[in-house]
Amino acid sequence: MTVGLSTDRLERLKRFREAQGVTFPLVSDRRGRVARLFDVRRRFGLGTSRSTYVIDTEGVIRDAYHNELSMWRHAHRALAWTKSVQQGRPD
Repeated sequence: MTVGLSTDRLERLKRFREAQGVTFPLVSDRRGRVARLFDVRRRFGLGTSRSTYVIDTEGVIRDAYHNELSMWRHAHRALAWTKSVQQGRPD
């Protein structure tokens, strides 16, 4: 299952989802609780860093990717990892 998580408000996530054609749920972490757990909060209240995690059904982080410039690289990397697992050869 794929889920996107952001500290943005639900209204903004809805607009993003529609504009980008995102087909999976986007969840708002307005209080930053999950962001703190994954240590992606920026200093001085400057939001969160752009990070993607692939977490298996046992809750183990199998891949992590951090890139501030390209949101598409996050999706491609996560999808490539997921595809490799489905083909029986996790990278």
